[in-house]
Amino acid sequence: MKKIKLQQGQSMVEYVVIVGAIIAALYSADDVMELMRDTMKGSQEGYSYAISISELPDENGATP
Repeated sequence: MKKIKLQQGQSMVEYVVIVGAIIAALYSADDVMELMRDTMKGSQEGYSYAISISELPDENGATP
């Protein structure tokens, strides 16, 4: 029973180390962060535009 608890703790340590390494890699490369920011901004702009469009008319030309 004791080994199961140790294994669960080990997986959490591995997870934290890998996530920390990924975050450090992203912050060390300015181009990657800028690309991610621009991509998220573009996605948000597209989403906002799509929401602002009025509803499409049905086959008779009437809007609901």
